[in-house]
Amino acid sequence: MNYYVLACQSGREERNIRLLEKTVARDYPGSYIAAYSPVRESREFCAKKWSVKIRPLLPGYIIAVCERELWRIQKDIFLMSDTNYGFLRNADGSYELKGSDERFAMWVESNHGYIKPSKVVLDKRKLSPDEKIRVISGPMKDLSGKIISVYKGVRVNVEVSFLGEVKRLTLPIDIVDTIEDEPAGADRDSLFRAPDDEDAVPESSESSQKCGGE
Repeated sequence: MNYYVLACQSGREERNIRLLEKTVARDYPGSYIAAYSPVRESREFCAKKWSVKIRPLLPGYIIAVCERELWRIQKDIFLMSDTNYGFLRNADGSYELKGSDERFAMWVESNHGYIKPSKVVLDKRKLSPDEKIRVISGPMKDLSGKIISVYKGVRVNVEVSFLGEVKRLTLPIDIVDTIEDEPAGADRDSLFRAPDDEDAVPESSESSQKCGGE
């Protein structure tokens, strides 16, 4: 499968997904196509009670998965809507996602574009946010990144490498246990994997992606 990122106007993701699927069905009859505008659950306190809201994970971006080379029908896709800005390109001019970008797109696909809370253990003995959170199960178990802050025990801010830069995502968590004291022989390593060295992005780097329409 090939993975792509389609840029569009924020708030018009679902409409562009429908148009994308329609365009691919017309140009590549019978071909597999899946597109996601990833969202996350968000527990929010309002009017003296907690409620669950659905919030966009990457506003203005669509993750597309197709067995065919979508860049070959780039013109048709670019012209399908005035709120569609085209596929993003790599620095070498190619459109298919590679390396950490492809792995992130596969992570979105594996969760069907819907990010539910990950079950975690909060270790209050640790100092840094990345060490305090131990992921037991859920979407974060398979995501490479670094936790940089924890908000009221219901969500975390995570830095991941995507589209040639470090992006900050807000992900939901569900604390199933809290560790207050230091048990003997405890494993002090965070279960949340750090990015591979080869995927690290220099602080001064800028996005190498370009819109297909440019």
